[in-house]
Amino acid sequence: MGLNKEPLVVVQMFVLDPYGFIDPDVIRLPDDGTSQVILTVDVCVKEPQETQVLLESMIQIAVDDFEFNTLTTFEVIYELLRNGDVIATINDEIDYSKPDDFFRHTNLPNFSLVDNNPSLGINTYELVCTNVIGGASIAIFAGSRSLKATVFTL
Repeated sequence: MGLNKEPLVVVQMFVLDPYGFIDPDVIRLPDDGTSQVILTVDVCVKEPQETQVLLESMIQIAVDDFEFNTLTTFEVIYELLRNGDVIATINDEIDYSKPDDFFRHTNLPNFSLVDNNPSLGINTYELVCTNVIGGASIAIFAGSRSLKATVFTL
């Protein structure tokens, strides 16, 4: 998404309808367990021994269940990567009951992390999601999302 040498780098996308199949900014997570990069931000680090990077992320996860079950389970893995290496992982498994006439669920997972060991030069941070439990009857979408990196020099 480009290089920014400022102490604050924000990449965000706003989606009005995460279930809208027409919105090109909505990302459908593959149901075969393939990881999907949701957002990327580049941060320039000049003095890695004296630098920390605060990462804050948020994703609007929209689940559409095409079967008429009253109980649905889904699991999404969220990962933060630095230069291709995983530095944080969150497993989010949700079981929810739904009314007979409503088959959608929206979740807004977010997490923060302080990277105490950024590398010298350009550090590429990625927010990655994986649909672990899904299948053909459950579609999982990434709607609005944000990845913010704040660089602190100690």
